[in-house]
Amino acid sequence: MNKRRFCKAKTLLLIISIMSVVLSACQNTPPMLTPVFNGVNTPVVKTAEMATRLAEHATPTPVPSATPWPVASSTPKSDFIQSTHGFVNPLTGLYVDKPALLRERPILVKIANWPGNLRPADGLNKADMVFEYFIGAQTNHLVALYYGDDHEHVGPLGPGRVVDARLTEHMQGNLVLASADSVSESVLEDFLPHRYTMRGFAPCPGICTETQAQGGNTFVDTSAIRAFLEKESASNFTPSLFGLAFSETAPNSNDQALRFSYMYADFSVLDWRFDEEQGNYQLWQDHKLESGRYTLTKSEDRGTGEPIAFENVIFLFTNYVNYRDAFYDINFKDGNTEQRGLLLRDGYLYHIRWSAADYDQPFLFYDLDGEPFQLKPGKSWITLSTLDSRLERLDDGAWDMQFIIK
Repeated sequence: MNKRRFCKAKTLLLIISIMSVVLSACQNTPPMLTPVFNGVNTPVVKTAEMATRLAEHATPTPVPSATPWPVASSTPKSDFIQSTHGFVNPLTGLYVDKPALLRERPILVKIANWPGNLRPADGLNKADMVFEYFIGAQTNHLVALYYGDDHEHVGPLGPGRVVDARLTEHMQGNLVLASADSVSESVLEDFLPHRYTMRGFAPCPGICTETQAQGGNTFVDTSAIRAFLEKESASNFTPSLFGLAFSETAPNSNDQALRFSYMYADFSVLDWRFDEEQGNYQLWQDHKLESGRYTLTKSEDRGTGEPIAFENVIFLFTNYVNYRDAFYDINFKDGNTEQRGLLLRDGYLYHIRWSAADYDQPFLFYDLDGEPFQLKPGKSWITLSTLDSRLERLDDGAWDMQFIIK
């Protein structure tokens, strides 16, 4: 089994490397960074002088250089005892109203966060987890995971990347995306057969595109797409996503974190602010004013108008790989339990370790003594940062982290 997993990881690397070289030789320009939505123009990122500084040390991201891919050897799977509580969602620690969903694969939906006029997103608060990662040009996209519940309107749907295939494998799910370039689509076809679908391949209400008058964006009904993909796949698979630990009581910490600003650039910021009354972190993001200057505004759900808020905000320091211009992958170093991370809960910051036992096993979090870290029961936002990103304490309770890629 370990030999098969090792071969699969090597094969994925070989496919991506060969196809990216071929594709780059045939193209003079990199693939689009954002999905094509009819009637919506993708703005060009403004130069630094056009942006207003939102925080100290906010600088554009350096141009990445090529990075080798060290293949980690596989290790035994987590020795956590699997929960026998069939009504508890192992990704949130909360009881669910539809326990039958826990016996089905999670649905992962790719959500476009750039350009800014695609915001606000719909359905993020209904996700068990949201993964955020860098896509180039100081911008990011999101992958929202739905396991313990469904939502009828998730989006706007974004384009696929190789990282999406990796996340879907780790979380044992099915993937929904707007489109994919030839390299990404080849990887998806080889490693997620019958486990992904795109706009134009699944009927509405699973994937529905608005009219031009409505904005032309595409949204997903996770319940409908779950049923569609179940018909497409002949396998009868029950996910095993156990291993996370939860507690209402926060571990001890001397590092208060009432505000945490994560900056790709001075015009691309995610600012997390702790709401003591609600016991969660609310998201503020960059917003361009008519004057051309930038400010921070509270992110709200497109459908409900409620603040985007999560109980756990997690930053994983990961190894980004740049195959060619604006084509990034992430080596999660499966089996390595010494990878660093940061975690915010209940107004405090914690230094953690994280790992995944194998390419098809979930991400788990540990304290510095190697014990399972106690997450707060609820939703988790997981940012895939870089090994070189810089953390700075500004004052009591306020932190900045600058995204840096080399």
